[in-house]
Amino acid sequence: MPFLDVPHTLCQSCRQCCHFLSPPEMTPFAGRGEIPLLPLAFNPSGEPLRLIQGDCEGLPVWTCSRLDEASSSCRSWPDHPLDCRIYPLVFTLDNGRPSIALDTTCPYAEQKPLAWFQEKARDLRDRFWNVWSASQKQALSRQFALDTFPERILLLPLDESSG
Repeated sequence: MPFLDVPHTLCQSCRQCCHFLSPPEMTPFAGRGEIPLLPLAFNPSGEPLRLIQGDCEGLPVWTCSRLDEASSSCRSWPDHPLDCRIYPLVFTLDNGRPSIALDTTCPYAEQKPLAWFQEKARDLRDRFWNVWSASQKQALSRQFALDTFPERILLLPLDESSG
């Protein structure tokens, strides 16, 4: 089930969240290899997620194996990975602290006011982060460290006790 109400037509016109320049950065956690403590929300379909290498205008590009290029739709919709369902909200680290940020390169980031995204970030923290075990949070935080979202707006620290 989608977490944000991103219009399907907007997603179909862009699909930047299904194409990646340098895995594993900014790719779905379900495609980063074995994360034994990965909460089910990150791969509810259980289907393996792979990245398929190709190129775009001479640049290496990896595409999510779940993307149907012909229809520009996700093959595992609506049970796609949590990090896909929440995009353009992203899990990230800020000075070693797990946080939620807004990736401003997504066209949808301009469709709603910042306060709306902050409210969604709080809901995400409360519905997901706050129910995961400490070991799941630690495993995920190691994955957050791989991400680089240079054009982001930090919205919310996830764990007040993180340092």
